[in-house]
Amino acid sequence: MCKKGDWATATARIAMIGDSTLDNVLWIGDDPCIAEQIAALVPESAVANLAADGYTTSDTLHGSQRVISVGMRGRVGASGGCDPLQFEADGTFCPLIQLAALEPPPTHIILSVGGNDVREILRDMGKLPEIIREFTPKYSDIVDVCMTVTPNVVLMFQYRPSFYMDRGGYGVYQAIGSTPGPGDSVQKMNMLMQTIYTPILGIAKEKKLPVIDLPRTFDIWNDDLYSHQIEPSAKGGAVISAIVEHVVRHDNPDKPSTLYSYGPCAPGAGTVSELLNAGGPWLIPHDPAQVPASGTDGPLSKVMALVGMGFERSKAEAALARNGGDQGRAVAELLGEAAL
Repeated sequence: MCKKGDWATATARIAMIGDSTLDNVLWIGDDPCIAEQIAALVPESAVANLAADGYTTSDTLHGSQRVISVGMRGRVGASGGCDPLQFEADGTFCPLIQLAALEPPPTHIILSVGGNDVREILRDMGKLPEIIREFTPKYSDIVDVCMTVTPNVVLMFQYRPSFYMDRGGYGVYQAIGSTPGPGDSVQKMNMLMQTIYTPILGIAKEKKLPVIDLPRTFDIWNDDLYSHQIEPSAKGGAVISAIVEHVVRHDNPDKPSTLYSYGPCAPGAGTVSELLNAGGPWLIPHDPAQVPASGTDGPLSKVMALVGMGFERSKAEAALARNGGDQGRAVAELLGEAAL
């Protein structure tokens, strides 16, 4: 696992379970990972990273031999606050087994899992009914195991991916936009997440669990919050950490289930909002006018192509504007700036 802070003496001992929304060490370069950011923000705290990049609900529940970040976490090493992952005899990493073995036990557990289940759906939309049918029972089982360790289990819903990084990332919006049915690609993504997470809100309400509402927090038009389209950057991690800090301070097992969000979604600029999880519809706001018109030769396509090459969107847009929309000349200009 990856520990930050003095676990033995910390007042708040926070264990992280799930996927790369929490285990983002591979994607942030020299910037602080989520575990570091939370440990720095929550007073008298220590953080144990039992999340595993790439894990689905099934992986989290049963373990898996594939952890995308294992190499990086090994290279960072104990001197950087990362202990080697502890694998079972059969070569699997089982976070729930490791969770139960923590001494002293954690005071809080942050659970973020589901994003990779959505990715599996996008690879084959024909699997949608099967994955959704299995998702809720598996998620519920994970929650039950976590609650045997501490009643302070915090559910974190996966944010939506960056829109403009689509072509240079995983093509999430292209994939879901090509599926049959009404609505643009963003609206279809919203509906998919609403379908997956609405039953989980029922579990949260029943068990009085807090929910960190990242789908209604992260701004999909702000690339600065993301790395490689689907990972949280250091700025995205700062937003997540601010909500975690608020939940650790203000939530408790006797409080009715509450949804926590942050806005405006920029580190240090926003505040945490609370909304009672009263069982009503959970809808992700959508404005179709915000979704740029697509097209192979349109302005959006050119911007996304340049972002896919690794240029910042604001610089790509400015270069295209200065060069009358000529993509080749814009690339030459941007390459010239990078060489300076």
